[in-house]
Amino acid sequence: MLSQKLLSALAALTPLASAYDVFAHYMVQGLDGTTDHASKDITAAQDMGIAAFALNVGNPTADWATDAIQQLFDAAADTKVKLFFSLDTCQEADVYAYTSLIQKYYDHSAYYHAGDNSNPFLSTFQSAAQGPDYWSSFLGQLGKTMYFVPMFDDTEGYYTDIASWMSSWGSVVDGLFSWEQAWPGQSNSPANVSSKLDEYVMDGATDKAYMMGLSSLQYKHWESNLYYRSGEVNMPQRMTEILSLESRPEFVEIITWNDAGESHYIGSLWSEGLDDQILAYANEDDWSHVGWQPLITSFINAFTNGTDAAGMRPPQGSDVIGSMWYRALTVDADCTADTSGKPPGAGAAQDAVNWAVVVGEGVTGYKVQVWSDSVMIRSTDLDVGLNYFSAPDMRTGCQYVEVVDADNNIIISATGAKDVVSTAVDGICNYNFQVAELKRSA
Repeated sequence: MLSQKLLSALAALTPLASAYDVFAHYMVQGLDGTTDHASKDITAAQDMGIAAFALNVGNPTADWATDAIQQLFDAAADTKVKLFFSLDTCQEADVYAYTSLIQKYYDHSAYYHAGDNSNPFLSTFQSAAQGPDYWSSFLGQLGKTMYFVPMFDDTEGYYTDIASWMSSWGSVVDGLFSWEQAWPGQSNSPANVSSKLDEYVMDGATDKAYMMGLSSLQYKHWESNLYYRSGEVNMPQRMTEILSLESRPEFVEIITWNDAGESHYIGSLWSEGLDDQILAYANEDDWSHVGWQPLITSFINAFTNGTDAAGMRPPQGSDVIGSMWYRALTVDADCTADTSGKPPGAGAAQDAVNWAVVVGEGVTGYKVQVWSDSVMIRSTDLDVGLNYFSAPDMRTGCQYVEVVDADNNIIISATGAKDVVSTAVDGICNYNFQVAELKRSA
């Protein structure tokens, strides 16, 4: 890891330009080959500045999975967006089952490479409960040296004795990825995300690359899986932490592009690959999250250019961009219609309208005004760079956020697509976010 003082200068050097990249974790699902969904995902990622999709593969031999993967590689072939595999060992614990898939694509023009020798990048979701020898043997039989940055924070000593961990694992990995630090721990009390354990691991793995997770929330309401884990403004808080670190990580992975099941998606959701139970609380028509994309683009630009959150700027020459988000269900809502009840961790939720706004250079006199059920609940002056806040006292009804200038002219605004209610709708105690981009009036 390099100090922030050196990062701005180093980022300008062409050989190191790819060393500070932002990825998005992409859940491989069935994609209808008669649609352009794969191309739309690649195009949207390129427009945002995402360097690569980490393709989460849980079934490496299923026809629906291999077909979707081929569609994505075909779509990415002539773009700036690259792809690499993240082996989901929770679904397929025998990592040798991934061998043929990795070998098929690691020389593809759209496969992401990293490191001094530009080796194919490879990641994981967890360790398959295996040790260093197992993983070293697996990597050794792939026929090519990989740039291995797994998510092994489920292994002994990772967060408690990183020196010992490195003595066991250091020869196996090229970098480390700490998935669980993207959110505060699950709790029934509000909590903020923290980078302390990220910094602990980075400090103990000084000769390795590091990848930090960036996310909005975790909320799942599928089969027996039910939980909620969030901070109201977890995403911009995490952005601020990442950009303020003296020792900057080489990579950031957004969790996720399209995991509708856990509600932390930032891209479009394609219904052909999703379970009906998931679609009931996370779908493109009723619960879109693409309104976060301009905010994330501003973050990506700041990260790759080595600036802090105050140095974030609106993309594409805009003077101001922003997003708003809220839960459309009050924290004391009647959820008796939901047989599962409120999710564990629901006590951390707050009745709040959340927003983040990025202001451009030289812009003055702008402020955010937050309206809940036609009552202004917050007015905040804006500074250049990233601004965010969780406005309490949200009421049932319509939610509206606007940015106004010194003369109270509306510059950009957004109205939530769903009113806040105090009774669970359609039998689901839905803790997913309503997200909207602040836009100029037509």
